[in-house]
Amino acid sequence: MMRGHRMDRRERCVLVAAALLLLAPVAPAEETGVRDVEKAGVAVEPAPVNLMAVTSPARLSGAAVTATTWAGYDGANGVPSVAASVEARLFRRLALAVGVESSSDEDGELNLRPQVALRLQFLDQSSNGIDATASASYRQDRFEVDGGFFQGTVALGRSFDRLQLVLNLTFGIDPEGDDLEGEVRAAGLVEVSPGIHLGVDGRYRHDLGSTDPNRAERDRPSAEALGGATAAYVHGRWAVMLEAGLALVTTTTTRTGPVALAGYSATF
Repeated sequence: MMRGHRMDRRERCVLVAAALLLLAPVAPAEETGVRDVEKAGVAVEPAPVNLMAVTSPARLSGAAVTATTWAGYDGANGVPSVAASVEARLFRRLALAVGVESSSDEDGELNLRPQVALRLQFLDQSSNGIDATASASYRQDRFEVDGGFFQGTVALGRSFDRLQLVLNLTFGIDPEGDDLEGEVRAAGLVEVSPGIHLGVDGRYRHDLGSTDPNRAERDRPSAEALGGATAAYVHGRWAVMLEAGLALVTTTTTRTGPVALAGYSATF
């Protein structure tokens, strides 16, 4: 009986020791795996998504706050081009953006005018197969004399591995209700290497009708176009962007000129 009890104890000790040997490597392996994932950059911080000067992204950033600035020159309008905005997420799918943008109504002068917008993401690619946001904005950099401009925009986007495509459809009206405009924007970006994106960005804006008796004397454009190449480098929570191309403005005459812009975006 004593010998049997000894054997039972030995067997129990062996089993306990084997269990400890099997379990011992688990914790270090898990910790090592976490460190490897962090080093590989899989657990990345929310990166900026507004990498284009013209086309708006079709999704909100995962960060609480995003700040973006652009500066350059618009040769068709003959004015410096400056824009700065801060976008804060109010809820998971709703964000408020405030900022300033240079006005093109006065040739050769830099005049910064305020703007504000609400953006709602109502579709996302992971659940619906496509990203989509709707925004309503008020801006004073255009139609200044008439009290500014109201715009509604739907942005659609989809990513295919390293390729990202975005389309914007915009309708605008001034506070007096006698000037209407439509706008189409589109962009395509390819991540050619980690963090480096190259692509094209452009827009076409057209007068949809006006009963403003002062429109002709104010020489407002009946059509505008802009297109060019864009590049961005994204690293963690910040990005630097460049865009260069050609702009066209049609009033009583048609003017063309180069456009060059540089931008910076960061999330917080």
